[in-house]
Amino acid sequence: MNGNDRETQPEIFQSKSLGFYNSFIVLSVLNSFLAITATLGNTLIFLALGRNAGLHAPSRLLIRCLTFTDLCVGLISQPLAAVHAISILTKHLAIFRFTVVSSYIASAILSGVSLFVLTLISIDRLLALSLGVRYRQTVTTKRVRIFVIFIWAVNIANATIRFLGNRFVFYTFNLVSILLCVAISTFCYGRIGRTLRAQSIKVRATVSEGKPNESSPLHVERYKKTVSSALWVHFTLLACYLPFSIVSGLKAITGDTFAVTHGFTATLIFFNSSVNPVLYCWRIREVRQAVKETIKQYCSFSSMAQTDINEETP
Repeated sequence: MNGNDRETQPEIFQSKSLGFYNSFIVLSVLNSFLAITATLGNTLIFLALGRNAGLHAPSRLLIRCLTFTDLCVGLISQPLAAVHAISILTKHLAIFRFTVVSSYIASAILSGVSLFVLTLISIDRLLALSLGVRYRQTVTTKRVRIFVIFIWAVNIANATIRFLGNRFVFYTFNLVSILLCVAISTFCYGRIGRTLRAQSIKVRATVSEGKPNESSPLHVERYKKTVSSALWVHFTLLACYLPFSIVSGLKAITGDTFAVTHGFTATLIFFNSSVNPVLYCWRIREVRQAVKETIKQYCSFSSMAQTDINEETP
């Protein structure tokens, strides 16, 4: 390596700290592992939702869009993040220059879309509860599809801004969008909790007055399950996205790279793509049933194929 090469080396290559190198080793391993879990989990959910999962079409569209985005995180963003960490460890300039752009763009688009769709899902659940019979006429597949296309366009535009080099606008947008989405989701789930609590109190009052209400146990149980599911989704959203929003704000204000901190908080967002399939199967009965049927169908197909092979073998 000659003198000119040293001058063109990025500042991140010049660190000689052992902790710095160990951090990027951990990041490369984490992103490699999470890429596998996100890909496998979301592929299964995406295939299962291709069946009739018993969900309203717009709701199924939102979950499939989120699943597809999380699948792309596992197939694109996390492998790029792992290669990016390895390029820093090996000081491979050509790979570093490629991944520093491609990983940022892919992550900005996919993580942004995932966050916005999660927010749309919280709005969808609130509308389903508050509109009642008008929900199916108000929330249609066409309208949801328009919102999804708009979300993709906004996040592609944001990634383009980062590619053009305007980091302040990029990190400011990240900070504002994360805080706004978290605020909207908090409001929606708060309203859901208050509405269901009011319904539960009303049902209990009806029972205490001696009026027959055979559905009261079902209402109470549904109240507990719905609030519990909403809280799990919301707290996962907070835990995965808020740390990155804080780092984005600091980067926009100070102009510092915060390379290690940025890497771990971005990986935490990627982790959300591996957690979402688990939450779907655990908390949404229709999705869980569709996944079971998909697995059974695949196992049956594998058994039949193995039987055919055995019969053909002399």
